[in-house]
Amino acid sequence: MEEWKEVLKEDKGLLISLDSKQKKKLKKILQSAEPSEYFGKDFSNMGELVDMLKELDLIKGDKKMAKQMKTLSEKNVDIVASAAKLRKEYENTYRELREIVYPKSKGMREK
Repeated sequence: MEEWKEVLKEDKGLLISLDSKQKKKLKKILQSAEPSEYFGKDFSNMGELVDMLKELDLIKGDKKMAKQMKTLSEKNVDIVASAAKLRKEYENTYRELREIVYPKSKGMREK
């Protein structure tokens, strides 16, 4: 029975060594750092704005403005590509940090 309690304590990882105030703060920060669906929303909104501006007659009739909109559209695509790469890195880093706080049991690690 004592061995089972030790296994359970080991499974709690870092949390077992913290006092309740530190534990609560760590859990809260970990939860707030979790990747969310809003990570790329601003970039999508910017793309919609550029597309809408490109469709306006005022811009269609102005070659200089049309060229600027094309440049801004391409710039936004580059930003979105960079954001996607950063998003993936962020998710991987978050997973590693979460594993430190909540390590998987030995049986689950092997899968």
